[in-house]
Amino acid sequence: IEPMNKVPSSSSDEIEPMNKVPSQETLDNVYSLSSNENEPMDKLPSQDTLDNISAGDEPVPERTTTEEYINAAELPAVDNSEPPILSVHEPVRGLLHDVSTTTRIRSLLDEWEEPVNKADKMADPTIHEILQFRKALSFLDDTHPFGNSFGPAFSRDSCIKSAKRLYVRLLALSPGSPVLHFDVIGVLAYNIDGTFEDRKAKSLVRLFRPGKFDDVSLLHFVQSCDGVYKKLRYLRASVGNSTLIDSVLENIFDGVFSFFLALTIMSVLKLNPWTLLVSMSTVLVSFAFALGPSAAKLIEGMIMIAVRRPFDLGDRISIVDCTGAPDNSDDPGYHDTWIVEDCNLFTTTLRLSRTNELSTVNNGAIANTRIVNHGRSMNALVNISLPMRIEVNSEQVQIVQSALQQYIRDNPRVWASLVNFRITKVDPTNELIAYSARVQHVKSWQDLLPVMQAKGDLEKFCAEILFKLDIHYDGSPIQNEIFIKELPEQQEVAPDVAADMFHQHDD
Repeated sequence: IEPMNKVPSSSSDEIEPMNKVPSQETLDNVYSLSSNENEPMDKLPSQDTLDNISAGDEPVPERTTTEEYINAAELPAVDNSEPPILSVHEPVRGLLHDVSTTTRIRSLLDEWEEPVNKADKMADPTIHEILQFRKALSFLDDTHPFGNSFGPAFSRDSCIKSAKRLYVRLLALSPGSPVLHFDVIGVLAYNIDGTFEDRKAKSLVRLFRPGKFDDVSLLHFVQSCDGVYKKLRYLRASVGNSTLIDSVLENIFDGVFSFFLALTIMSVLKLNPWTLLVSMSTVLVSFAFALGPSAAKLIEGMIMIAVRRPFDLGDRISIVDCTGAPDNSDDPGYHDTWIVEDCNLFTTTLRLSRTNELSTVNNGAIANTRIVNHGRSMNALVNISLPMRIEVNSEQVQIVQSALQQYIRDNPRVWASLVNFRITKVDPTNELIAYSARVQHVKSWQDLLPVMQAKGDLEKFCAEILFKLDIHYDGSPIQNEIFIKELPEQQEVAPDVAADMFHQHDD
């Protein structure tokens, strides 16, 4: 593969056209899918297969560990004869492996985020920006929302087919490689003038999430494209739903404005409208007492949807009491999560994710509750409990922490980082010491099932490490329960006798 520090120029020395598709025989040898259809798509071929495919070409680079990548990043110069993975341009390599000194120092500091300064809020949009936004929304209804180079994506099936064809075309740019290397995609981080755009490179890394060896398999490539397609469809549905809500609000304001306009016109024409209103005051007061609470809840629900907008279509939410604590100590904090199916000014249709049951609630009924929006939340934090025997030493604890960090580095498409690793409980009576590991997932709790599956795999890995080190706590806590028989009424027991009773029971 061409090193990324050599930017393709606009002269005759251009890269190979993307529309050159390899033959079916080459694809069969690369993927080896014809012999076993049930084989995972992200499983790499054996070394013998790679040798046969790359016969006569450059030798296939050997897979190395993350530590070797970091050591290689510190070399003063890189020879072109080395594997392409070590020839990645320095900015991209820093994004993929976090090998810069700044990143290492930041990992040792406390977690902190910049506060939002409302003074830095952008000014009101101009007419030109509004027209640009309306033009961008028109592409949501196009059959090729990702462009003609990607292909049609008017449905999920067509998006998957187009993503597969694009992957094959990109794979032709790296001959002899069984999977697509991130170098091919990372070229997009360079502008036409050859400058490197850090923001665009970070967006590409967050989107495709290259694996341990900076490769992107066919399955992961399609998953990334499918994730963008689903967000695009939810955005399209949310824009259409917001348009309907705005039209209803417009009709309400038009009605109120027309009423006061009619009163003004009657006053100008010297017609007294107050006589009619006073004659109807008795009826209006009766309706006010009868419909007052319902009207108040109705207006409160309308304000929640029109002003607060706590959720959009497709968001995963939890509805809890404002003063209530999380309903369980496990992850996530609220087990009963709902998917927003439909929403208007008056009612909201929710689907219980655990049973797929649909329910409709009044917006006024949930206006005073605490709505936890998992879709708008940050990446999920997963807490893993590690019970150990109290005689564990610091070296064994360091081995567990190092193994956990290595597991996170080996699965960059699943886990982002280890947030903290600390002691949560010390119980000398039961010879128990419990550690807690808080790990950040690459997705939020909006994608509940993938996060829970990854959490189960991580708990299994931690349990295996504890068993191999023979430090796993396998005893249940001992609880001393004291039962006192009921004493006869009006019978007093001397304090010394009561103390003897307690000591005898403990013995």
